[in-house]
Amino acid sequence: MTELAKRMKTAEPSIVRELYKVWTLPGMHSLGAGNPSLKTFPVKEMEEISKQIYEECSRDHSMVDAIFSYGVTEGDDPLRKELKKRYMEYYKNGNPKTDDLQIFTGAQQVIDLTAKCFLNSGDVVLTEEHSYSGAISAFWGYEGKVVGVKTDEEGMLPDALEEMLQKEEQVKLIYLIPTFQNPMGIVTTLDRRQAIYDLAVKYDVMILEDSPYFELRYSGEYVPSIKSLDKTGHVIFAGSLSKVLTPGVRLGFAIANKNVLAKLTVGKQCQDMNNPGYNQRIAARYIENYDLSAHIQDCCTLYRSKRDTMMNALEKELTGKATWTHPEGGFFVWLTLPSHISGDEFTRYLIDKKKLITVCGSAYRPDGSDVNAIRLNFSVPSEEEIEFCVHLIREALEEWGDKA
Repeated sequence: MTELAKRMKTAEPSIVRELYKVWTLPGMHSLGAGNPSLKTFPVKEMEEISKQIYEECSRDHSMVDAIFSYGVTEGDDPLRKELKKRYMEYYKNGNPKTDDLQIFTGAQQVIDLTAKCFLNSGDVVLTEEHSYSGAISAFWGYEGKVVGVKTDEEGMLPDALEEMLQKEEQVKLIYLIPTFQNPMGIVTTLDRRQAIYDLAVKYDVMILEDSPYFELRYSGEYVPSIKSLDKTGHVIFAGSLSKVLTPGVRLGFAIANKNVLAKLTVGKQCQDMNNPGYNQRIAARYIENYDLSAHIQDCCTLYRSKRDTMMNALEKELTGKATWTHPEGGFFVWLTLPSHISGDEFTRYLIDKKKLITVCGSAYRPDGSDVNAIRLNFSVPSEEEIEFCVHLIREALEEWGDKA
């Protein structure tokens, strides 16, 4: 076989994606998912919208062209209009004079194209100490050097960030998930968001603010985005419809300076040219005809109950045996094990001995090193499954102690 490019020789499949193969085996239980609950998908409404669109196609050639032909790279106008109204006007993300919103094939494409546009080989990306594995892989794919910055339950530490900005050469990008972070479930405080933004301006480094979960809040108070603080064009806001509508529509968006978006658009033209017209029109009609905010509140009601069930189960089963984060929203809990337990080994033990899937903490570390932690998901399993799975973790920890 012809020799692979250097950047692909060491590329490995996503640990998280590989777990989906194990998930389907008989008798397996899982707290390892990262997706929304099937119960939240508005299937009936989308069926009604689809019928309307096909009826229009039978009498309107322009509708046929809009959903079945190639489209403009920037995105379908009806969907852009609805998303600008919601995410730029209502949430104050971006300056209408200097910024714009464009549609992409999921927020993952925004991450990939940001890396493509800003990273040269050897350039540095600073991330939270534990970060989204899909972003880390994207940065590696463009031969970036990914470095984790010390993070606690209030987010990335600004002092640690400035230390890295001074220490590392060729820092081009700060990537973070400030609201209901994946994998830790934490929220970066407003003071830290401001401090992180100020440092980005001081050192002239772009921020990629990945925020797919921010509307899924179950308790606590809303915290404005970093993009809402941006006066200099240093922030790219990556949003997604995957968590609040369905991941299957594969629609995300970026809000950024118009000049930055122009380059992301050129990069997209080399990948897939345009987003699926049918998916975009379905999403636009849903937002036009139905109450997206009410739908999101229904999602929050479901997830809040699941979150509370997991918190209660952890309190009952693991008090004194482990510690965990207390997320105000999103999908994830970060479980810290006793210091002598390897997260990698414990994850394998849970799969082999308990038929339980979780995700090892090393999957989220930029250096891939082992850590005494695992990520738990509560969005997918039922409340009964959550309680049972947490009990399995307790059993495994007690058995681990006997083994030691």
